[in-house]
Amino acid sequence: MPEKNETLSSRPFFDEVSIESILKDVKEILRSGLLAESSPGSRSPNVKKFEEMFAEYVGTKEAIAVSCGTAAIEIPLRYFDIKGKEVIVPTNTFIASANAVLYAGGKPVLADIKRETLCIDPDDAQSRITSKTRGIMVVHIAGLVCPEIHEIREICEDHGLFLIEDAAHAHGATIDGKKAGSLGDVGSFSFFPTKVMTTCEGGMITTDDKDLARMARRMRNHGRDEKTGLVVTLGYNWLMDEIGAVIGIHQLEQLEKFVQKRNAIAKKYDRGLQEIEGVEPVFTPSNIRHSYYKYPVYLDEGIDPSRLAQFLKSEHSINIGNIYYPPCHLQPLYKEMFGYMGGELPVSEQVLERVITLPMHVQITDSEINRVLKGLKTGIHKLIGNPVKI
Repeated sequence: MPEKNETLSSRPFFDEVSIESILKDVKEILRSGLLAESSPGSRSPNVKKFEEMFAEYVGTKEAIAVSCGTAAIEIPLRYFDIKGKEVIVPTNTFIASANAVLYAGGKPVLADIKRETLCIDPDDAQSRITSKTRGIMVVHIAGLVCPEIHEIREICEDHGLFLIEDAAHAHGATIDGKKAGSLGDVGSFSFFPTKVMTTCEGGMITTDDKDLARMARRMRNHGRDEKTGLVVTLGYNWLMDEIGAVIGIHQLEQLEKFVQKRNAIAKKYDRGLQEIEGVEPVFTPSNIRHSYYKYPVYLDEGIDPSRLAQFLKSEHSINIGNIYYPPCHLQPLYKEMFGYMGGELPVSEQVLERVITLPMHVQITDSEINRVLKGLKTGIHKLIGNPVKI
């Protein structure tokens, strides 16, 4: 439980109406005894409903619910048969994005980012294409659809590569009116509790590829064919349960409100930050609707992010975060596995060290926003000793 007057960096939201509705549905599930898919082809009713609703919302022909966001990435990678091949992945992502490539038998080739967006740099990605490259993964970081997604798609088409969207941050985000998860060959969502919407744990694959969808439904249930029940491929237990699906249904029904609220909070941060020296929000192009899973800002050189975080926590009970530092290529495991020494991806290394994320969730109040802004102003002034705008 959070301490009194503590501002959390993220948290899920359920209003009282949703809580009562979810409890009612959970009681029905418990009475039915059908907690998860009992046999191939018997698709759990709430999971099926959630999939249909999510596909309609995103704008794809298929949506396949799975047990976690990592499975939602690994299954498509296995479908594209990347064993012994390479997949280009931005270094600015949670390690699960790159690890899924390893689990599927491939090698993640980490690419640099653009300073302006914190998303993958298409020029850097293109420079890393080799005869072994099988596809490119785009991560919609913090809920910002990669602004160059169309350019990256053209690169993929020119080189015969697949394009996978890691949309774990981007529920409800759009570019040119099209939803994240419908922009590549396949989209992968996470419903972890910190995300824009949650199922407690879980993930979703979105695609127009019916063969991929068929394979995904087999893989999530030990490789069993939906019609015969026979094991036709190597699979795992990656099923979403009925209770998680019910929670997802209720969260999806409110997703538009969640995204609108997060954008309203972001606008208040935008205005407040204009009065604070040493901090700058990440730019959002006008053709993109951000989902604001996180609200990232750049700190000027000379402001130590860790000291600022410590000050905000100890003096103001405010929790902040980052995305993602150290980046993948500077994690000890990847340095050991792939020989990264530092310096290979300079933009990521220079920029991400100075990026923090301000508290962002739909329950944040105006007074908390003001407290965050006041804490930032005071903390920066204390750390660099320069006057700030009043």
